[in-house]
Amino acid sequence: MQLSAIVILVLYGILGVIFAAVLAQVAISGGEGYGRSTITGFWQITGKILIMLPIMYLPLVAIGWLKPPHSPPLWLEWLAVFVAFEAMLFGGFALLKMGKYTKMALPKNDDIPLLTTGVYSLSRNPMYLGLYLLAIAAVLYMPCLPVAVSAVTGIIIHHKIIINEEKFLEKKFGQSYRNYRKSVRRYL
Repeated sequence: MQLSAIVILVLYGILGVIFAAVLAQVAISGGEGYGRSTITGFWQITGKILIMLPIMYLPLVAIGWLKPPHSPPLWLEWLAVFVAFEAMLFGGFALLKMGKYTKMALPKNDDIPLLTTGVYSLSRNPMYLGLYLLAIAAVLYMPCLPVAVSAVTGIIIHHKIIINEEKFLEKKFGQSYRNYRKSVRRYL
């Protein structure tokens, strides 16, 4: 197994442990796992599937269970590893910071804080940024049209979700959110 594949698998393992720990924290604290969607159910599910397919393929290619149509050059493999590492940093730290408030979609109740520190001082959407970066890493690691189309379409749908979530946040937090939006970019 190539070193780049081992690094990818280690990164996925670390992110998996963080994700499991946060899900346990949500369950223990009685938090919501799933909230209100900002788009129709069809597009919500389609977006999740499309962005998750390349993300799920990446470790399967790394362990050799799936073979891309052609292998990328070594420099592209390592670029994918670097992007996956960045994804783990943004996604992992965002999950840890969000903690018991982590959920898919908008909250059903109003007991959520506006997070503006830590990784949220670099990006207003670090969890989504982590997802995007993992999807991009998958495209770099296994450059083929189906993976690229799935990743790009999933990112576009999630961008629409973010725009709708921003409307909710502005309504809920008012001037505090508008100030935050002025000082921190949507992605980077």
